[in-house]
Amino acid sequence: MKAKEYTKTLSILLDLINRFYLGEHLSTSDIENLYKVSKRTAQRYINYLKTAGFDIKKKNKKYYLNTLIDLEKETIFEAILSIAKNAGIDENILPLLNKLKLIREENVFYSKLDIEKIKPLTFRKIEEAIKNKKIIKMKYKMNNKLIDMDIKPLKISNFDGYWYVNALNHKNEYRTYHIKSIKHLEITNKTFNVKENILKNLDKAVNSWYNPNIKPFLVELFADENATKYLQRIPLSKTQKIVKNSNGTSTIYLEITNKNEIIRKLLMWIPNLIVLEPKWLKEEVDNRIKEYIKLNKKDFCV
Repeated sequence: MKAKEYTKTLSILLDLINRFYLGEHLSTSDIENLYKVSKRTAQRYINYLKTAGFDIKKKNKKYYLNTLIDLEKETIFEAILSIAKNAGIDENILPLLNKLKLIREENVFYSKLDIEKIKPLTFRKIEEAIKNKKIIKMKYKMNNKLIDMDIKPLKISNFDGYWYVNALNHKNEYRTYHIKSIKHLEITNKTFNVKENILKNLDKAVNSWYNPNIKPFLVELFADENATKYLQRIPLSKTQKIVKNSNGTSTIYLEITNKNEIIRKLLMWIPNLIVLEPKWLKEEVDNRIKEYIKLNKKDFCV
């Protein structure tokens, strides 16, 4: 879809949502006449809204919005706005939400997320390259040097507040590139293909150390009662499985491809988490703790 067509479609959808929120009941014929589109396109707009989570109902050939969930929708949009403010993109989001008349004068949400602010144009360029499977030519800052690179972008990810583009390099090796370290970006006319399993495996990524091309290994952890409670709410990874014990503690199993995917998280949870398997990972964590204790005993001059 071209940029002009995308903007037109988005404007129509926003107006359509607003009409539904104001209580209008519209048939596909009504939508055809309102926006001068075909019947097929009118039905597609309804399907877009349903897919997006709007509770669109149909009665007597007329579509309407289930207003019983208005408060829930309002709450969701306010939470989205709060997160957008932390990400520095609220100026882009707020006009769209205001058009929907879903934002109260006083937002009841507060979220503190430390997220890098990236220029929207950079995101749009990378997104365009991903959708069209176009190779990106860029200058990448590494060790205080600008390096010319060609990459095959797969996805945009945010790990621990930092933005990355998951990609394949010129050797088809999987890498993650810090977006703010990209100093010049150009979309080429060269296209590429990618195996579906790589894209599917990317959803298992915990942080930038994850590699979808490497066979994962199993990690077994002991979690005390406190860690169990919180890790049930927010898992360490999408592969996490918890086996609860009768005393409130648990054994946690997860799959990772690199030790750096998990070590920092384990150190954050000391003493609530203990590595059981593999033994070499347990030794690695133990050594990190010993190094810290040793360093902590030194005298530092300020």
